[in-house]
Amino acid sequence: MLHARRIHPPSQEYELTEDDGRAPTTFSLHRGRVGTRFTLRGVDYLVRTHRLSGVYELLDADGTPVATTDRVCRSRHMTCSERVIPFQRTAMAGREYTMIGGDDGEPAGTIRRTGTVHSEATADLPGVALVPQVFALVVLLLRARRKRTAAAARPASLAGG
Repeated sequence: MLHARRIHPPSQEYELTEDDGRAPTTFSLHRGRVGTRFTLRGVDYLVRTHRLSGVYELLDADGTPVATTDRVCRSRHMTCSERVIPFQRTAMAGREYTMIGGDDGEPAGTIRRTGTVHSEATADLPGVALVPQVFALVVLLLRARRKRTAAAARPASLAGG
């Protein structure tokens, strides 16, 4: 299981830890960026957001796609290592997604936002490598930031401001 939590609550800097307490990486979700960068086991990665389509890509240091997500209504699919992993939204406002396992359609794992003001996230995705798990957590947090930004802009546009 992976845990992402804000290092300093007012900031958008996150530390990722595993169950055994190891902290394999940190990443930042600063405003204005269309993604984030992180280093894991000596390899640099870039998570890139395509704003209009809602697609997220994980690129390695050479710019080669490692994983991607796509979105169709309440479900999301992550493709990594020629494997498609389906996720179904199981909580309102995108706070939790359940990984659907095998052909039986049974839940096999989860990613969810937790903590006070949802400043933390956890991933329990058995059978999924570490890099795609980190990618899934980053996407969850980027989507939450995108929704908060859109919600903050909505009242101003409705008031004509």
